[in-house]
Amino acid sequence: MIQRVAPTLALVPAVAGFLLALCAGPVLAQQAVDASGPITLQRVDPQENLVEELIVNARLPGPAWWKVSDADTTIYVLGAPGLTPSGLTYDDSVIKRRLEGADRLIMGQEADISVVRMIALVMGGRSYFLSEQPMRETLPPELRARLDARLAATKAGSDYDKVKPAFAGFMLAKAPGGSLSISKSVTDEIRDMAKELPQDKRPRIQNLSGYSLVDAIKALGSLPQPLQELCLDAGLREAESGQGGVKQIAERWATGDVRAVVSADRGFQRCLASTPSIARELRDGRDDAVKAIESALKKPGKSVAVIELRSLLAQDGVLDQLRAKGLKVSTPDE
Repeated sequence: MIQRVAPTLALVPAVAGFLLALCAGPVLAQQAVDASGPITLQRVDPQENLVEELIVNARLPGPAWWKVSDADTTIYVLGAPGLTPSGLTYDDSVIKRRLEGADRLIMGQEADISVVRMIALVMGGRSYFLSEQPMRETLPPELRARLDARLAATKAGSDYDKVKPAFAGFMLAKAPGGSLSISKSVTDEIRDMAKELPQDKRPRIQNLSGYSLVDAIKALGSLPQPLQELCLDAGLREAESGQGGVKQIAERWATGDVRAVVSADRGFQRCLASTPSIARELRDGRDDAVKAIESALKKPGKSVAVIELRSLLAQDGVLDQLRAKGLKVSTPDE
């Protein structure tokens, strides 16, 4: 086992809570609203439903791998987590072995986490964060009671009343005075591993387009009240669970315990994925990954792809689409 520890980032509570909530949180209600009226999350969220037969724990050391293959080419596909805390220990021997001599390394869609911009937006009081009336007065009684109890327990100030419920949820997730210690993303680490290989054994790196979490935050500001409340509920639950959930999920990912990872609550990630504009970007990234893997299969030999885990395993996700095209998909237990 090796240990990878990157410099930590002490984030303000709002930003730390947001990043933490991307990996864990409550099971949200089954309905949201857009301009055309009520819609089910299944119609919006491209990662809501997973393909059961693809959810298989690993047999090899370290994180779980899937394989996509034809007659003369194999693409090794690693399912990546959204966030890994500093100090995460995992066996990367399989990763290094598969990178060496690979034709290309496909790096799937990643969120663009601009910490500086996020802090500036939250602390700057931009209009899309602000509530037109005291936020607590807009809430149903049960949710308001939970919020009041949490604010009293943490001795938080009244500033929460100034922001919309979704953003209050972000801040509550790590208040008061919280910080989240994160490492490089797994994709960054793997990219570095590839670059360290000798020139003649180094894969060509193909980076697929990502999406901006700053833009995602802005999109939440225009959400209707029911979804605002769902996001606040996520923040409250996150505040109660603390950082333990993120650490546990990362450790399970590191040992290839796929079932435990995908069964964990999704929290704000589900909220974000249920927002139409963000869902479209997630679908575009998923489809780009399918095209990149198909292209890599045209050259005999092997390549490596690193794809966000739920995008990989979802219905009509990366592996589901490739199977539908007649390609052989092997699970981590094979």
